[in-house]
Amino acid sequence: MTEQANKAIGVRLYGGIGNQMFQFAAGLAMAKRLGADLYCDSSHFGAKNSRPDRPLGLRAFGLDWIEGRVPPFGRRRELASFLRLVPDRFRGAARLRVGFGYDPRFEEVNETCALVGYFQSWRYFRGHEDAVRVAFDVTRLPVINTDADAAIRSARNPVAVHVRRGDYASTPEMIANFGLLEADYYAGARLEIEKRVAAPTYFLFSDEMPRAREVLSDWQDLTPIASPNPLEDFRLMSLCSHYIIANSTFSWWAAWLGDAPGKTIAAPRRWSGPARTKDVSIDDRLPPDWIRV
Repeated sequence: MTEQANKAIGVRLYGGIGNQMFQFAAGLAMAKRLGADLYCDSSHFGAKNSRPDRPLGLRAFGLDWIEGRVPPFGRRRELASFLRLVPDRFRGAARLRVGFGYDPRFEEVNETCALVGYFQSWRYFRGHEDAVRVAFDVTRLPVINTDADAAIRSARNPVAVHVRRGDYASTPEMIANFGLLEADYYAGARLEIEKRVAAPTYFLFSDEMPRAREVLSDWQDLTPIASPNPLEDFRLMSLCSHYIIANSTFSWWAAWLGDAPGKTIAAPRRWSGPARTKDVSIDDRLPPDWIRV
C-alpha cells in the first residue's frame, strides 16, 4: 500500500472497541486484497451523539504505526465525512453499507470504496488474519493490574469468563434486543470447557461485577478481575488459554486474539435477544472451531 496506489479503502469507525475492531479489520483486509491505501473516518467520536463511555479505543493499539495510510486520529475537521476525508480519492466512490452479519458483496468490491457498517464476522478478514493480529497487538495495551497478570500467567489452564451487562440491561428494550446470558448458559459452557481442559482456573471479567457474581454464585472457584481500565481487562482476557465469552464483541476479540495453543472457546449459540427475529447466522458470527452453547 503506497501513496501512489490507484485504489483506496475508507472505513467509518463507531461503536465500542469491539465494533471498532471489526470495522478496522474489514477495512484492512479489503485494502490488503486490493493493494489499496487505507483511510479511517473517526469523526463519529467528536459528534454530539457520540457516547463518552465509548471513546476511540483503537488509539490504544497505535494503529497509525501499521502498514497502510491511517490519518492521525482526532482530526475531526478533516475527517468529517468520506467526501471531505480525501476528496480526490473518494469523490464519487462506491459505498458498501452492511449490517451485523456477513455480506458477500464485500468480496465483489474491486475499486475504491467507502465501508460503513458493523462487519461482525470473521469472514470479512479471512485470509488476512496475520495482518489483523499485527494491528491488534495486545502488548501495546496498558499494564495496570499486575497481581491479576501474575495470577493468570501462573495458572496452568486459565479460563476467561465474561459476563456482559451494562447497557444490555439498561432498559427492557435493550434486553429484548441484545439478550442477557444467565446461569444456564455459563453452566453449559463450563461443562464443555471441562470436557476438554484439565484443571481449569476460572477468571471472571464483567462490566457489572456484583451482578456477574450473582449470576455465577455457585462457582466457588471463580476469581473476579476488576481492572480500572476496560482495555486492561481486554489485555488480561487475551492472556488466558481458554474462554467462555458473552454475546459481546469485546470478549469475542479477546478470545480470537488469545494465542495459547489448543485454546478452547465456548460461545453462545443465540447472540441476540428475542426482539431481533432476524439474527445474524451463527456461522457468520463464530469461527467453525468455536463451541456453540
